[in-house]
Amino acid sequence: MKEAVILAQGAYPEHPYPLHLLKTAKTLICTDGAVNKLQGQEPDWVVGDFDSLSGVSREKYNSRMVRDTSEETNDLTKAVQLCFRKGFRSIIILGATGLREDHTLGNISLLGSYALMMDSVRMVTDHGVFHVFAQGIKKAAGFMEVSVPCSEGNPVSFFAFDPAMKLRAGGVLYPVEHVVFDAWWKATLNQCTANHLVLSFLNGPLLVYLPYPSTLKEVRDIPEE
Repeated sequence: MKEAVILAQGAYPEHPYPLHLLKTAKTLICTDGAVNKLQGQEPDWVVGDFDSLSGVSREKYNSRMVRDTSEETNDLTKAVQLCFRKGFRSIIILGATGLREDHTLGNISLLGSYALMMDSVRMVTDHGVFHVFAQGIKKAAGFMEVSVPCSEGNPVSFFAFDPAMKLRAGGVLYPVEHVVFDAWWKATLNQCTANHLVLSFLNGPLLVYLPYPSTLKEVRDIPEE
């Protein structure tokens, strides 16, 4: 599956894991002024309305600029749409949190719509990973099933974009089957009891947040999909 890494214009990654994903990206797309911060790499494309692109970056990456002046979407969504048009169905989003909290909340809220376009969506921060799912293996009664790697004892939180979502979770300490998702906090601060979560959901998308294990010593210790 073709995978692209998107560097957004929030806080530049500092944790070894998102930095590793950035440095090893086979295809890298920067949103507007995010390319101003890029260190030791060349983007494949720069997308946005370029209201925060420096003169140096504008001249250097002129041939790689994809201008989109639409005010109906933000630059991150423009980058995701570009990925879709280019045939990518797996994306990793970096630099989408930190700095302004309204941008952080906006970017997290958009993950559900990205999952409807992509087969795999991860937002990786300096503190953990957001996984978002709209599809999975079809089960009885319309439920979709997905498996998420984790570390035993690690915290995990679940969020719904639709209050009607139903969730069944294997590999967690506290049952979630009867949770009513009428507020975002309702299924947060659970705990993994295995090295894989088996999640079945109805009326997704489903958002899963896993902070990095407290025992993390090396990038390779982070569970991968």
